[in-house]
Amino acid sequence: MLFNKDESSISISEVQLKKDYPFMYENFVFSSQQNLFLILEKTGDFIDALQFDFLIYKYGYPNDEVGHPLSKYGLGFYGLYKVDNSPWTIEIMENNQQHPRHSNNMFAAYQHYIVKFKDVTLEVLCSKMEQIQITKTQFLQLVEEQIKFVEV
Repeated sequence: MLFNKDESSISISEVQLKKDYPFMYENFVFSSQQNLFLILEKTGDFIDALQFDFLIYKYGYPNDEVGHPLSKYGLGFYGLYKVDNSPWTIEIMENNQQHPRHSNNMFAAYQHYIVKFKDVTLEVLCSKMEQIQITKTQFLQLVEEQIKFVEV
């Protein structure tokens, strides 16, 4: 990936998922140190989620009343979007240049996703994003595994 600081090269596209979700109010995130799960819907015993192998994420502000700095590049109000030539990726990459073994190529595999809801926004820089469906039991097992890391 070629990193370009020219804002005119920023491009945003909506990501189509296997199912249409309202992307309005109800959602929550569950995160370990490597994986982030955005829970979208529960139907019966199945939970639909987006799973990100993340470098960094932000969750919360802005809501749909304030807008987002990338709105001028085509970021919509509700849904999942992918940002190409992300200014956030460039910011993180430049910050990492203080590391003695830094290479810009380390950031080539990262993708920037934005998930817009009515009241919150989720932004993720990740090496992988996938739509998954797990059972409630499997989800609770993930939580239990993470709890074991903090037991004293």
